[in-house]
Amino acid sequence: MMYGGERRALLAVAWVTLTSCGDNAPQPGWTTVRDTLPSGTVRVTNVPRTDAAPTWTLVEELRVGTVEGAGPDAFAYLKGLVVLDDGRFAVLDSQSQELRVFGPDGAHIATHGRKGQGPGEFVNANGLMLDHDGRLWVPDTRNGRMSVFDPEDGFVESFPFADANINATWNGAMVEGNRIYRPSRVSGNRRRLRVYDLNMRLTDSLPLPSDGPEDEEFDPESQPGAFYQEMGGGYMAYSIPFYPGEVRYLDPRGAAWSTRPGDPEYRIKRWQPGGDTTLVVETRRPPVAVPTAERDSVIDMMRQMTSNMGVGEWDWSRVPSIRPAVEDIFETAEGNLWIRTPSSGDGVLFDVYSRDGAYLGTASLGPGLNLFERVAPVVRGDLVWLIVTDELDVLYVVRARITPVG
Repeated sequence: MMYGGERRALLAVAWVTLTSCGDNAPQPGWTTVRDTLPSGTVRVTNVPRTDAAPTWTLVEELRVGTVEGAGPDAFAYLKGLVVLDDGRFAVLDSQSQELRVFGPDGAHIATHGRKGQGPGEFVNANGLMLDHDGRLWVPDTRNGRMSVFDPEDGFVESFPFADANINATWNGAMVEGNRIYRPSRVSGNRRRLRVYDLNMRLTDSLPLPSDGPEDEEFDPESQPGAFYQEMGGGYMAYSIPFYPGEVRYLDPRGAAWSTRPGDPEYRIKRWQPGGDTTLVVETRRPPVAVPTAERDSVIDMMRQMTSNMGVGEWDWSRVPSIRPAVEDIFETAEGNLWIRTPSSGDGVLFDVYSRDGAYLGTASLGPGLNLFERVAPVVRGDLVWLIVTDELDVLYVVRARITPVG
């Protein structure tokens, strides 16, 4: 976004000590600048110190999972993770089509569901949500329903629910006011946010920002984030590695946080579906380069693929040489915002912000924690639940403690 020539009232604040991860006191040495744009949107720019380093480390204290066996702690492919107030947690294993619940000590409590079409059974369960009463909600697109479970007692009820995104991982959210939000592409560039009540009745449909003019036909050949290739009577669209696609998060209050497709900068906005942007948060971290060897390896793999298909070379200059600055967005139970951002080394970093956009600190993964990026971590107080993998790509659920560095 460019705001050249605008009149701004700038407020620079030199922040002071941060005593713990739950505080809203920012990290010393960072500077936060706030200004209000002519539209009324507040912009917050966080400028790190030159020697910025992680504030906290996520230190593992519990691991659930196994390399061998076929018990409930043998995870095949997880598409959901939620944590209850008392420390119990539940995961959805999409390969076995099972909902599994574990205690705070990692002991298995219950398994609900299985493959099938009967009550409480799944055909293509693809996500998991937790409601305000501690019940587990599981969307099952091929069965055409949303099923509700008590963590210990199992199946409670289900509601008819038609959804066109049959194979995609669930990206809906449970929000305040007993509502469920579900983003959906209607046609062409038209995108809507479907709003459901807790009986899965559609109550509203709000416009979402579009990739282009809403009345413009979707043109697969001109998508900036994909290589296009005609194949017989059809075509193939192959996602460009390292391209900064849109990252979006729907928070429990019903607001949305997102990046702009194609923008590699560290910039997110908060906006109300169907309404205006209220906050823009920018952080001036230096860009992180894609190692030349990694980029070349990816291009060689795609070049081999095109050769096997008998098609010509693609324009490899479209493969970015820097990583997207924002990789994921999620919120803690206390309302702080966590942004996953690339590290210049092999680790994973999470920048933490207050809800008004002020930087609070940075958390890094401890040794042996290789993040499984398809499911966002869950943060409650000074504890984090996350899914990790080992060198054999075996999945585990880890509970880690947020520990101050030094």
